[in-house]
Amino acid sequence: MENGALAPQTKVILFTSCKGGVGKTTVCANLAMSLAMMKKRVLLIDCDFGNRCLDLVLGLSDQSLYDIGDVISRRIPPEQAIIQDERNENLYFVAAPYSFDNRMSKYAFQSIIYGYRDSGAFDFIFLDTPGGIGEPLMLSASVADTAYIIVSPTKAAIRAAERTACFLQERNVARQRLIINKFCGDRAERAKAEVIDMVESTSVRLIGVVPYDPELIYAGDEGALTDELFSRNLTHAFDN
Repeated sequence: MENGALAPQTKVILFTSCKGGVGKTTVCANLAMSLAMMKKRVLLIDCDFGNRCLDLVLGLSDQSLYDIGDVISRRIPPEQAIIQDERNENLYFVAAPYSFDNRMSKYAFQSIIYGYRDSGAFDFIFLDTPGGIGEPLMLSASVADTAYIIVSPTKAAIRAAERTACFLQERNVARQRLIINKFCGDRAERAKAEVIDMVESTSVRLIGVVPYDPELIYAGDEGALTDELFSRNLTHAFDN
């Protein structure tokens, strides 16, 4: 990776929802691969401290020897924690620690993320956060330019998305976008009405809809991403 002095500023995007099980990690990983296939350099950072799983979805668990906790505690330099995906040279990953360390202060976390951002090595940095409002989300919100709020078409998830939007707004993450995941739309008119209702309920601008497809679940268990999916509905959704 070479520093690009004239490169545009790296975008730092937070993937979140107060509701667990809506597919934040799956959406984050597959969107990153789709961008990597478009020649965009993407660094994925797992911020689910103590319950990490992004390495499993990416199929990189065997290579995750170091994590962002090692960087923050200065056991290793920042670049040593980065894993380059063997499938695509534009996709990079930093694992989360197995447990939350109290030494991971806001200042220490910001300095590491800003270091990656200002290196000129990446076009995007994706921060994958756990469900719920806690320290990892607050840390991630302190460095993010944009928040992608993931919602599934259930009342509980929609309420959680609305709560998440308010939480982020209070922490000055004003640029928010909604991604509807696991969407089952049968008739076009009915599907359109359901999407509009979710957007109005959350008051967050829609950026994309990912259809429900069992293949995405199986792919996540195997560490397969959009470069290996057979479903054109899924790959088109992430490309869009």
